[in-house]
Amino acid sequence: MVWTRLSALVVKELLAAFRDPRGRMALIIPPLIQLFLFAYAATLEVSNVPIGVVNQDWGAQSTQLISRLEHASAFSEVRHYASEKDAQAAIDRQDVMVVVEIGQDFSRKLVSGETPSVLVLLDGRRSNGAQIVNSYVNNIVAQYAAEFGAGRGPPPDSAIVDRSWYNPNREYRNAMVPILIATLPMMTVMMIVGMSVAREQELGTFEQLLVSPLQPIEIVAGKSVPGLIVGLAQCAVITLIVIFGFGIPLLGSALVLFAALTAFLLSVIGVALFVSSLATNQQQAMMGTMVVVMPAMMLSGFSSPVQNMPDWLQPLALANPLTHILVVIRGLFLRDMPTLLAAQHIWPMAAMAVATIFVAAWMFRRKVQ
Repeated sequence: MVWTRLSALVVKELLAAFRDPRGRMALIIPPLIQLFLFAYAATLEVSNVPIGVVNQDWGAQSTQLISRLEHASAFSEVRHYASEKDAQAAIDRQDVMVVVEIGQDFSRKLVSGETPSVLVLLDGRRSNGAQIVNSYVNNIVAQYAAEFGAGRGPPPDSAIVDRSWYNPNREYRNAMVPILIATLPMMTVMMIVGMSVAREQELGTFEQLLVSPLQPIEIVAGKSVPGLIVGLAQCAVITLIVIFGFGIPLLGSALVLFAALTAFLLSVIGVALFVSSLATNQQQAMMGTMVVVMPAMMLSGFSSPVQNMPDWLQPLALANPLTHILVVIRGLFLRDMPTLLAAQHIWPMAAMAVATIFVAAWMFRRKVQ
């Protein structure tokens, strides 16, 4: 009897979500568009950017250094300026974000064994990109100076060789794209679950559910299952696109991945039900969803590591289910995270799901009384 009531409620919710053709398109098209936008547009890598050069030396060594800058894959072109004033004007116009100024004594100091200096002018308005380009320039200058010095004297005693574990080519997309498996369905699931309750409250049908033979926990389950089905379907589609479309292999267990995604989506559903239990209409539910989603994204380590946050803010990040699922996804895609280590992040999400769902059921029970 219970399963009959639950299945009827689940079917009703699925029909309400997929009855409108525009609603069906909204569940399919936006996540795919966002996936490719995040993969190709929202990247911290700096490539194909022009840089400026002010060469006051014109010796053979400075010409060789500029040639290295011209052949660097990160730079689309090297623009030459006659003076520092012209270079500053170019930065003001945002023609370039970095200008390399080579002093008059660069070649002389390099030949005589002294340490030459190279001035790098950065556009502080684009601080992140300018810092990345600055690191590229510093590496090129340092490597050229080291090779020039090694060619003039005895070989160096030691050399620094760096290796990147888990992402040998340091491709930003390999670390960025897999986490979209969780972040993109999160918004969809919260909207489906939260808006369904708010819609029924606006139409006056939610009170009918509360006085029906359905128990509050059954109402919560009936509202949760459709969101879980849609969320897992989106996760599966995005996972296939990440693996076969972008060529990013899943090194870990697929079962562990979807177990973690299930726990994550249930915790998101619990938060959405709690928000919808406080709202009285769809507008309030939508605003409540946005209030929850944006801080969750900022605290999750999506754009900046949790370790870089202030100490008083890090406990809030650990209470965020998105923080744990991102660790699991990155671990399974990049380094074959062991199951026991993944379980250390799955059980907090499961605990959050149980707590928020039971709080939402308690809120619904209060409306009956």
